[in-house]
Amino acid sequence: MKRNLVFLLVVLAILTLIGGSVYAQMAVIDSIVEGDKTIDADTQLLSIIQGNVTVNPGITFQLDGIVNGSVTVENGATLVLNGIVNGDVTLKEGASITLEGIVGGNVYNQTGNPIDPDTINGIVKGEIVNS
Repeated sequence: MKRNLVFLLVVLAILTLIGGSVYAQMAVIDSIVEGDKTIDADTQLLSIIQGNVTVNPGITFQLDGIVNGSVTVENGATLVLNGIVNGDVTLKEGASITLEGIVGGNVYNQTGNPIDPDTINGIVKGEIVNS
């Protein structure tokens, strides 16, 4: 009886932990944004930003829409580019990118890890400048 009670308490504790877990949710931008935008929480863009974008440190920005400006990815931030950036993309030290979309300008890579143009699945209309 005591063994069954302990087992039941362990199962209830596990279910409580699982049920009480909080998963980080990604904010979604699904309307047109006029002007510059700072991304300060994990965010997915499904629309258009009419301006420049800065992705703050430690943040993931999943760009499935269009940025009619440039994007700066700060230290430790991640850009997942499936959409279009009509300007330049600047990657600061410690930033990362998954480039499967289109960059209309240049990619200024200041991460310290060179980007080989043959290893990306996206299109960079300008140049990839590794520094």
